[in-house]
Amino acid sequence: KPINLDLKSKTIVEADNAFAFDIFREILKSEEDNKNLMISPLSISLALAMTYNGADGETKEAIEEVFHLHGLSPDDINKSYQGLINALLSVDPKVIMEIANSIWYKDSFTVEDNFLNVNNNYYGAEVDGLDFNNPASKDVINNWVATKTHNKIDKIVNRIEPQDIMYLINAIYFKGAWKYRFEEKNTHDSPFFSEDDE
Repeated sequence: KPINLDLKSKTIVEADNAFAFDIFREILKSEEDNKNLMISPLSISLALAMTYNGADGETKEAIEEVFHLHGLSPDDINKSYQGLINALLSVDPKVIMEIANSIWYKDSFTVEDNFLNVNNNYYGAEVDGLDFNNPASKDVINNWVATKTHNKIDKIVNRIEPQDIMYLINAIYFKGAWKYRFEEKNTHDSPFFSEDDE
């Protein structure tokens, strides 16, 4: 079903699209040739939007610049993302789409309640303080990611460094049927040529 967006939500979608192309351009510059890569600009946008709720001064301005968020208040941004998330989750009954957000912080670090509450209220972020000195803490985070992605991603944190204070993580699971399905009987062996005719 169509997603009806108000003007501010349309601005967020346009900003997200511009941000996504910026990301793709940067990745293209730095990635090795002949390597496949899959990223989700929406995941990055949601994690940055959560981060934005804790930013101030130059950091906040830098996020607004990179994120193309000029002219929108934090409240506009949060409400627009909340509406977009809800719309994406209900757009097609034949599609399984799950969007999960979390904040994991060093339990000895004091986090402002407003930051945690805003991210929980608008982004559904699960919040947990962990002992980052305990090597098992990375397993807690990785198990969360594995659960939220139906085991498609089983590891997101290799180790927690002593200077790490917080992780803001987004996980998206998507499963849908192709509108025009490729028939398996049409599969056959054939020469395949790369760009340089090899």
